[in-house]
Amino acid sequence: MSAVVGGLRRAVSRVVPSVQASSALPTLLLAPGELAPGIQASEFAARRASLAARMPLGSCALVPATAVAYMTGVIPYPYRQDADFLYLTGITQPGAVALITAGQGDMVLFVTDPDETRERWDGARCSAAAATDVFGAVAAYPMSELPRQLPRMLGSSSAVYYDAGRHASSELRALSTAELGVREGALRALRTLAHAARWRKSPGELALMARSSALAEAGLLRAMRQSGAPGVGEHHLAAGFERDCRWGGAARMAYPPVVASGADACTIHYSRNDKALAPGSALLFDGGCELHGYCSDVTRTWPVGGRFSPAQRDVYQVVHGVQQQLLEWCRPGATLRQLHEQSVRLLAEGVSDLGLLPGRSAGVIAQGAIRAFYPHSVGHWLGLDTHDVPGVAHDTPLQPGVTLTVEPGLYISDQERYGALAGIGVRIEDVVQINDSPGCSVLSRSVPTDADSIEEFIARGRGEGEPELP
Repeated sequence: MSAVVGGLRRAVSRVVPSVQASSALPTLLLAPGELAPGIQASEFAARRASLAARMPLGSCALVPATAVAYMTGVIPYPYRQDADFLYLTGITQPGAVALITAGQGDMVLFVTDPDETRERWDGARCSAAAATDVFGAVAAYPMSELPRQLPRMLGSSSAVYYDAGRHASSELRALSTAELGVREGALRALRTLAHAARWRKSPGELALMARSSALAEAGLLRAMRQSGAPGVGEHHLAAGFERDCRWGGAARMAYPPVVASGADACTIHYSRNDKALAPGSALLFDGGCELHGYCSDVTRTWPVGGRFSPAQRDVYQVVHGVQQQLLEWCRPGATLRQLHEQSVRLLAEGVSDLGLLPGRSAGVIAQGAIRAFYPHSVGHWLGLDTHDVPGVAHDTPLQPGVTLTVEPGLYISDQERYGALAGIGVRIEDVVQINDSPGCSVLSRSVPTDADSIEEFIARGRGEGEPELP
């Protein structure tokens, strides 16, 4: 492999005619040397070196960009890059494949062939010159050369780390493992290695995570104040949240926002967002955005009318108390699995105290009855994907630089036997960064979580005047 890479280094200048390197970068947002705001090209090289150090010598990793998906005909969906590819290269555009070798982490890039007609419609693409001069590849090839050159490179590798089922470029999908030149038995899963490398965030990544969370916070604060205005519906709040996030620089929502009033708050991934807000109901709002690749994910529950009913407050206080205890346990050495087990125990006690189930909390847990009220995990890793790095097990001890969500909830179905508690759904979710000391920082702390502060915030906002609908 090293001989191949050396030859490619010498051939770079004649592979593809140059396109301005800046066409592949959001130059207005970047300082010199950056590939993403606050993240230097040298950090991307260090990421590749970290991945390479996890691979045995003589092996390589094959990492494709996500293929373009189409709504219909030639109309594409907004493009979103594969998280592993973005993390390792910094390239946000489609039509590229990276080959990273063990040892130093040298990268060879296959990029889109120059095509003036296509660029007239879709804009300039990352050129071979940009691949080497900006993104740090030791060599670059046009994609049309991939079927000929890639087997030559992979054939000498003792192991090839490649997730063949991923949505790769059509050029790569068209080749079988044998046609790629991979030795029999040499194919390995990339996901575990890549996710282990991505799990702990750098200072630059944490800064982007904090900025992404701040945009979500601003959108939620506005939604809290707008929710009681006459004629406001779930869709108004969803639209306002997206507007605030995108105005602040977010490329997209991290996921379809959940704006669920009344009993629909008990539907975990409710996304119709099409009802008028009824006075006296509670509203569960779960929203997040994606800023320069990094996702936020924040949930709050509040009373539409500005005051919790006694039943709403009772359920809310249980969930809030549980979340506060869980945040105290977020520290290095703890595990996400332990946090979940604690959340189950504490919420089971709360369910028993509310009179929803007879018996002691241990019995509620043992019988599995708590799942009727709390069917999801207490949280998940967060980063370049909303449900980030699933290849990292939940029993992995937390380390400084890890980011996750902490989101206990209770969902009481709309059944008469639950009386005044029927149809109440409460979830409180924050973005948490694990530190050396103190144990954690809450990146979404500016949106109030305790019941009294929520009511005070809404009342203060209402006093400043109701928002006008367009």
